Amino acid sequence: MKQQTQNDKIELEENNIADIEIFFDEIEPEKECNYLILGALFIHSKNKEKIINQLLDFRCQNLKKKKWDLDYSSCPNKDNCKPIWHNINNTEIHFNQIRESRSSKSQIEISKSWLNFFINKNLVYVSILYIDLNKLDLSFFGNERINANIYNKFFRTIINYGLKCFFRSYEKINIKNIFYDKKRELERHYFFNNLNYDKIIYESEGNIQFEGKIHFIDSDHKLESEYKSESHLIQLIDIILGAVRQNVFFISKDRLKNKVTRIIRGKLNELKKEYWSLKYFKISFFPKNEIKSVTDLQNNKTYERNDEFYSLMDVELKMPAQETDLSQWS
Repeated sequence: MKQQTQNDKIELEENNIADIEIFFDEIEPEKECNYLILGALFIHSKNKEKIINQLLDFRCQNLKKKKWDLDYSSCPNKDNCKPIWHNINNTEIHFNQIRESRSSKSQIEISKSWLNFFINKNLVYVSILYIDLNKLDLSFFGNERINANIYNKFFRTIINYGLKCFFRSYEKINIKNIFYDKKRELERHYFFNNLNYDKIIYESEGNIQFEGKIHFIDSDHKLESEYKSESHLIQLIDIILGAVRQNVFFISKDRLKNKVTRIIRGKLNELKKEYWSLKYFKISFFPKNEIKSVTDLQNNKTYERNDEFYSLMDVELKMPAQETDLSQWS
């Protein structure tokens, strides 16, 4: 009886430790959408192989499919396939490439399958942060342009927030590695690569530990040499980021892009009704209020700051909930 109690204690201690990995991507601001959008995808390390294998299997669109492998010669489904079809499926999944005039059927079907996997399996956790550059005074970050100092600040913000939302039940969190879609400016930035760890640990009150490092990898698994498998998870956060932005801002009128994007519309509607409705999906915006310059009693110029995050509950989804062009039915 005593031995059983000790085993239960050991199991409880192990269950209170989360080994996780984080995958980052971003969307740069554009004329139609002056937001810097950061996305972080969190997974339990123990689930990584399972998740990647499922993403790979979704690449095969053959109804007789078994498992799928990047290499056609070793693919279990090659008897039901051809090299040319296999190579088409072995493509980088990138939201910007989804267009009615140029996308392959594979790109569309894989994107749809991945989005359905995200919203239905609950194996990955995603936090997205929209930074409104119309309200953010960039001079506070060193100069008047988007620079690595902004990424430093909000990189930590989105990690800390994701850890609190998704892993708050654990007494200790080990971050095994962080994978970031290649970005030269950040790769050369000393603070980003060497001091963010200490900052996050300090801000987390000590229950977080880093065991790995920040790896900058190519999102195209065919070009990435060392972390090919992890590239698929960068592609997954890319497709999620793009689909959310399209729902919120309706950047493109492309019918095919909208069709893919509407797969997650139901989940966004849930978040609009209740911010805490989904345990695996969070979307935030910052800042709610614009920083204003004011003059104090001594006639000195200062700033009035009322920094505040807000949620999808305060935002209109500009993309129509369904296709409004009926010309295809005529």
